[in-house]
Amino acid sequence: MTKLPRQILRLIDTAVSAQKNAYCPYSRYPVGAAVLTDGGRIFAGTNVENASYGLSLCAERVAIFNAITRRQTGLKAICVVASLAKPCGACRQVMFEFSTKDTLLYLVSLNPNNRRQSITRTTVHKMLPAAFDPLASGLLAANPKNLLRNRQKRR
Repeated sequence: MTKLPRQILRLIDTAVSAQKNAYCPYSRYPVGAAVLTDGGRIFAGTNVENASYGLSLCAERVAIFNAITRRQTGLKAICVVASLAKPCGACRQVMFEFSTKDTLLYLVSLNPNNRRQSITRTTVHKMLPAAFDPLASGLLAANPKNLLRNRQKRR
């Protein structure tokens, strides 16, 4: 992979740091994530498990929700860090909701034994072909205050 921009290196470093805070006593599969918003801010997330497995949250959604709570709704890039980094289907759909066709996705797979990493660069839209699109379906048209109202212009 070619040399990455400083902002993307910061995004990856943030996700790597977040992975260290994972609460995963059941799966023992720590995941870190970070999102870079259109406003240039970076927000971290880590997976948080629960004994009632359905109540657990993935790192990707935690990072996105952290950004949303600070009114940062457009995602420019996302990074996921794990031993084999691949977002689940639910996370892919949430990422899609706040992304454009150009939103970058960096999947950083860390080997836990020697801490070597491989980085795969793709886009959110390539990771979820034929996604359910609330804009295309007309669900957002009646809600002009929706946080995503500007996404249509960016597509």
